[in-house]
Amino acid sequence: MNASRGTLKLGRHKTRATVGLAATALAVVAAATPAGAASAPSTSPTVSHTYYSSSSSIPACSSGYACAIVSYGSGYYVFNFYNYGTYSLSNWIGHGGLTNAQTGGAAVRTYNSSGNQIGCYAAAPITAEVDWTPVWSIKLTSSGC
Repeated sequence: MNASRGTLKLGRHKTRATVGLAATALAVVAAATPAGAASAPSTSPTVSHTYYSSSSSIPACSSGYACAIVSYGSGYYVFNFYNYGTYSLSNWIGHGGLTNAQTGGAAVRTYNSSGNQIGCYAAAPITAEVDWTPVWSIKLTSSGC
């Protein structure tokens, strides 16, 4: 626990909970997750996200957004990033996709657990395949790759 920041580090992917809410958060996660199942993927700060039961039901990424697809169980979570900044990722495991539909030459950068950049995705009308397992954070930036 980092007393100066009031956070608690849980597991492999930097999941943080505010001290005092940690026990409540763990109880909610335990109740919402079947025994033996991995916790659902998430971001900090939180962004809009939706679960889809099949890949054919995933909509196109809206202009101005960066959209990440993360497989979970028999379906997919789609995370919609809009604001520039860095987002910590929890439980993003396996292969998925990333569409950078931002405008003005903005990029999406991915970072590993050491904070080293491991990928940069320029705005493009395609979805790039991404192995999310080594990715611990995403950064939306106005500067290109």
